[in-house]
Amino acid sequence: MDLPLRCLALTLALAAAAGADAAAPAQGPVPSLQTWHPWQLDSVLVAWALLQVRQPRPTFESVARGTPIAPDRAIDTPDSPYRRTGQRTAFEEAVRQAGVTHACIPRLREAVRVVELAAWRKPEHPAVEAFEARVLAATPAQPSRGGLDAALAVVDRYCGEGP
Repeated sequence: MDLPLRCLALTLALAAAAGADAAAPAQGPVPSLQTWHPWQLDSVLVAWALLQVRQPRPTFESVARGTPIAPDRAIDTPDSPYRRTGQRTAFEEAVRQAGVTHACIPRLREAVRVVELAAWRKPEHPAVEAFEARVLAATPAQPSRGGLDAALAVVDRYCGEGP
């Protein structure tokens, strides 16, 4: 499925999950967005970005690598609308597609681009290396439903530290 169709499928699925009428309360449980275990900085930042704009707030789950994930529920997998390309990180795709605006976006973008698109330059950016290490240490050790709160708190603290 090409990217425009995936985006349309994701939009329709999210509209269905949230209720097409914004005035109507969401019906049923909020679908869980999924990625393959282990969480990476890019996928954690996608979750953080989506939490800035999604209502109801999505839940997150990591599943064993290779487990099929529906494209409308996927984060940072080959079929996900939020996936890394040679030009952009999954985080940048989530920010762009979901229309996320937050003062910390430029700082997070810089960090994730070093990690995902220029990993050989990480030693030149010790603060980024330290941030990535703190985030990954706070992610679940095994595939799990939920368990991302500690990693998201690390991201919030990083944002609070300023430039």
